[in-house]
Amino acid sequence: MTDDTQLHKELREAGASKREVRDLLPIAARLNRLPKEQRLEPSRVHWLGVAQPVAYAALGIAFGVFLIIFSQAAVPGSWLYPVQKMSDSAVVKLRPQYRATVMMKRAQQVNQLVASHASSGTVMATLADYSRVAGAYKAAPNTNYAAFEFCESNLKQASASASPEVQKAIATSLNYLEAS
Repeated sequence: MTDDTQLHKELREAGASKREVRDLLPIAARLNRLPKEQRLEPSRVHWLGVAQPVAYAALGIAFGVFLIIFSQAAVPGSWLYPVQKMSDSAVVKLRPQYRATVMMKRAQQVNQLVASHASSGTVMATLADYSRVAGAYKAAPNTNYAAFEFCESNLKQASASASPEVQKAIATSLNYLEAS
């Protein structure tokens, strides 16, 4: 069976009319005469089909990594702060001793927020995050009390220039952690 006869049969089986087959056969015959550089080899077509999703995945991963890196400098209330909290939580699950770093970061953030006259709601939310992390850290084995001293220093500094409401919340947080 010749190539034209085989192609004729396949086109008819695919639902092409006699007229469509008659129009398509000359086009198919000319395809083999294309210069080699204009033809896409099947292996090259397959490679292109795989390379594009891999490239998009790599780009997405790179974007995610940069987003996480830049979020580490974010302050509470910024649009990157939830990314920072999520990445901190993920690292704490993998390395529980990182909780001390997160606790110290939150204490510094409370101090920065008070110094920059942020809203008391933002300060209180960050202080609540600090208290949650600090409580979990204190309950963990091998607690480093130098980390608590660092936090206490930051919180007392924040309290010195905070509103009465925030001062009271800081004092409550420090007393709770000292008592437990």
